[in-house]
Amino acid sequence: MATEFEIKNAKPQAKDYTISENGGLFVLIKSSGSKLWRFRYSFAGKRYLISLGKYPQISIKKAKSKHRQYLDLIDEDINPSTHKFSEKVKLATHKTFKEVALEWHDKKQQTGIYKHNKVLGRLNNYLFPKIGKLPIKQIEPPMLFNIMENIQEEGLIETGNRVNNCASMVFRYGVAKGYCTRDMTADYRGTLKTSINKHMPTLTDKEKIAELLKAISDYHGTKKVKYGLQIISYIFVRASELTNSKWGWIDFDKNQWIIPADFMKMKRDHLIPISGQVKELLLKLKPITGHSEYIFPNDNDSTRAMCPESLNKAIRKLNNGKYIGKMVTHGFRAMASTILNGHNFKSDVIEKQLAHQERNKVRGAYNRVEYLKERTEIMQWYGDYLDKLKSI
Repeated sequence: MATEFEIKNAKPQAKDYTISENGGLFVLIKSSGSKLWRFRYSFAGKRYLISLGKYPQISIKKAKSKHRQYLDLIDEDINPSTHKFSEKVKLATHKTFKEVALEWHDKKQQTGIYKHNKVLGRLNNYLFPKIGKLPIKQIEPPMLFNIMENIQEEGLIETGNRVNNCASMVFRYGVAKGYCTRDMTADYRGTLKTSINKHMPTLTDKEKIAELLKAISDYHGTKKVKYGLQIISYIFVRASELTNSKWGWIDFDKNQWIIPADFMKMKRDHLIPISGQVKELLLKLKPITGHSEYIFPNDNDSTRAMCPESLNKAIRKLNNGKYIGKMVTHGFRAMASTILNGHNFKSDVIEKQLAHQERNKVRGAYNRVEYLKERTEIMQWYGDYLDKLKSI
C-alpha cells in the first residue's frame, strides 16, 4: 500500500512507472515529473481506465474516497466510466451561453481558418451583454430574434445576420457537446432582413466633405474614437485593419505603418506612409492608449482591439444623425479614390495604397514598398488637401 511519503518523494525516471495502491488504484509517475492518479478496473468483460486527478492537488485521502465511490458503483452493476460521463453532462446543462461560446471560440481560434477577432467582437458587443449569463439551455428563440431584430432596426442589416450566424454556430457546438438540445436560431430562419449588395455610401462633394471633417473635429465622444475617425479619413484603410493595428507596427522614425498580411483582406502586408497629420494624431493618442499593445484597445479589456463598428456608430451620431445612410468608414476609401483619381495621380499608385487586389496574379506578388516614393507624396498631399477642405 502506497504511503504519502512514498508518493511525495517519488522521483521521475527515464520511463514512466507506477506506484500501486490497491483495488486497481495507482499513481502514474511520468518522466516529466507529474504524478497522476489512475483507476484500472474491469466491467462486463472489458478493461477501463479512469483519471482521478493529479497529485498533490488530489491527496491520498481524496483519491481513496473517489476510488471507494467507483467500487460501490461496480457493486451496484454501474460502469464508473459511463456514470462519470453522465455526471459531466448534468453539470454541462448549467453552462452559460458565454461559457459555451468562449469554449467554442477557443477551439475555432486554434484552427486559424476564420477571423476570430471579428467573431469575438460580435459576441462581446451584441450577445454577451444580453444573454451571456443565461444558461444556454434556458435561451429561447424569441430572445435571440429580438436581439437580431434590434440590431437590424439600427440599420445594421448585415451585422444582424452575422451575429445571428455566430449564435447559430455556438448553439450547434452546444448540441454536439451536450450543453443544449438544438440550435434555437432555426425557429426563425428566413425572418431576418437580408441586405442587398450595393456600393458603400460616401461623399464626394467638397462642401459636404468639409462639413463631415468639421463634424468629426467637433465629435464629443471618447478621444480614442475621435482620433480613430480622423486617422481613418487620412489613411483610408478598412475599419478592421485600423482597429486591429498595434503600436509595434508603427515606425515613427521612418514614418511608416505596416499592417501584417494576416490582418489584411487581401492577405498581403500593407505599408502606409505616415503623413504629418497622422503622426501628430498618433502622438496625441499614445498617452491615452499606449498602455495597450493596440492603438485602439477595447474599453472593457485593453488586451483586445476596439470593435470596428464603434467608428460607424460614431459617424451615425454626427450632426444628429445627418450621415446615416450617407457615410460609413468604408466610404473614406471611395472618397480618397475619387479625389486622388480626380487630381490625376497614377491609378496604379492609388490602387496600391488602397491595397486592392491586383488583377494580374504575377504582378500582384510585388513588394509592399513598390511606388513608395509616390505613395509617400500622395499621402502627404491628401492630408494637406483634407486640411484645406476643413478650413473652407
